[in-house]
Amino acid sequence: MWPNLHLGVEWRLRRRAFELILVASLLAAAVLTAQLCAGVYASEFGDDEASHYISGLLIHDYLVRGLFQSPLQYLKDFHSHYPLVGIGHWPPLYYLVEGLWMGLFSTGRVSVLALSAAVTVATALAAYLLIRRRVGPVLALFVALAFVASPVVQSASGELMLDIPVAFLCLAAAWCYARYLETCHFRAAAAFGFLAGAALLVKGNAACLALLPPLAVLIGRRFEILRRGSFWLPIPIVATIAGPWYVATYGLVEQGFRFDWGLKFIASATIANAEYLLSAVGPLVLVAAFLGLLDVVAMPRNHAGRNELTSISALFVSVLIFQSVVPAALQDRYLIPALPPFLMLAAWGISAGSERIANRWSSGPGFLRNSTILTSGGALALSVSVLGGAMHVEQKPQLGLTEAARQIWAHRIAENPAVLIVSDGHAEAALIAELAMADPQRPSLFSVRGSRLLGAGGYNNQEYLPRFHTSAEVMAAIDEYKIPFVLFRPSAGRQPWAHIEQVANAASAYASRWETTFEEAKTSPKVVLYEISGNDLQSADQAKLTALSAPRSLAR
Repeated sequence: MWPNLHLGVEWRLRRRAFELILVASLLAAAVLTAQLCAGVYASEFGDDEASHYISGLLIHDYLVRGLFQSPLQYLKDFHSHYPLVGIGHWPPLYYLVEGLWMGLFSTGRVSVLALSAAVTVATALAAYLLIRRRVGPVLALFVALAFVASPVVQSASGELMLDIPVAFLCLAAAWCYARYLETCHFRAAAAFGFLAGAALLVKGNAACLALLPPLAVLIGRRFEILRRGSFWLPIPIVATIAGPWYVATYGLVEQGFRFDWGLKFIASATIANAEYLLSAVGPLVLVAAFLGLLDVVAMPRNHAGRNELTSISALFVSVLIFQSVVPAALQDRYLIPALPPFLMLAAWGISAGSERIANRWSSGPGFLRNSTILTSGGALALSVSVLGGAMHVEQKPQLGLTEAARQIWAHRIAENPAVLIVSDGHAEAALIAELAMADPQRPSLFSVRGSRLLGAGGYNNQEYLPRFHTSAEVMAAIDEYKIPFVLFRPSAGRQPWAHIEQVANAASAYASRWETTFEEAKTSPKVVLYEISGNDLQSADQAKLTALSAPRSLAR
């Protein structure tokens, strides 16, 4: 008897392991296919994406080369060469993950985009595991595949961004809170607190997790746990882990808010977030999810799946409330942490609905009496409804800056390693990331932002003003810093920075000094690398260049 029992357990474990490997492989194939179709491995990084890359690169290089130097001094020097370090505006935890990943693999584009793919697969697999026990493997697989196939997730998977890592940690925290609702044990409460603190050290919108416990109490009607000390345990844990960081950096983070607090933003955000959800999952999933949410709210307290469903419902509502109240910005990617619980609620809506139909039509047609058939049909209908959006993979733009970065390195002057980047903010950031990626002795090249030397403004240059008025003044500024190269790319936007036209005028007015070294005409607008005669024979004033591009808060 005992040997047979042992064999039975071993067989079930092997079957479950095979199932997980199969699901993970399918998810990885879907994510990789979307990345390849979007052309992400041949495209430059985007604006925030470039900053996330540079910040991870800083951590990697500090761990490899600068471990015994002052961290602040190393950051100041690194930022002066590649002025895109985002630590301060964004917390540092994911950058540490990036740095360690780069140490294991490489600092190249393929490596860091593989990290993005891995986090997406891990998030989808966690959603599969969390809901499988309640809805079965078919609907659980729909949840996982629908998540990775959602247009907003496809886009984020092809970038180096923080939204999917936040989604993963929020989902893991919700899983732990479901365990807490079941056991009311201190360990589960502490695990939730640690994961919530970790999520906050990735990105500030993880603060939505502060709403999860009270919402879980309301949705689950678990008011008795308010009297337990374990219910309040996550507060000091999160305060200890993330509190000091946010106390120190909130002023910097607040500068990035695009709107003001108040009812006007709440009204606009509520409408916008509803539209984002609709475009992310489609109307059928939207209806199924809200039916699932209503079922969870009305569910009796002794229901077998109450705790998991209560926790994921609380997570979804938490994200939605937070993103509709906190006036940081209105973007569809900010709702990515809401997608796994929302898709799970849709799966639950189909599962619970199928069970009710089968029970009600017990004497009806055969297919109506079979909840498995109804569930599979529901999963198929949901899958078809999201197929259209999943099949449309948006191409990631190519700016023509990868080859330009190679040319800058090919012509780099050892005694004067500097280049002025004149373009819009997207291309400016993308080229800095390309230059840093190719630097064999980071940091060894001063990438001077045109928006810093020739422009002025607040956070992210949102209050941009040109620093100069004439091409002669622009030329004098370039000569003052002895900059030997200028990478010029006309703006593709509707409201280009004024200094871009000023530089174009300077290149015409002083044509004898502006020699075209490289031109990339395959992209629009074209990219031109100029060598400035006279400056190419001078040595760089490194102290002056460092002061120019140092972090503003550390520039003194």
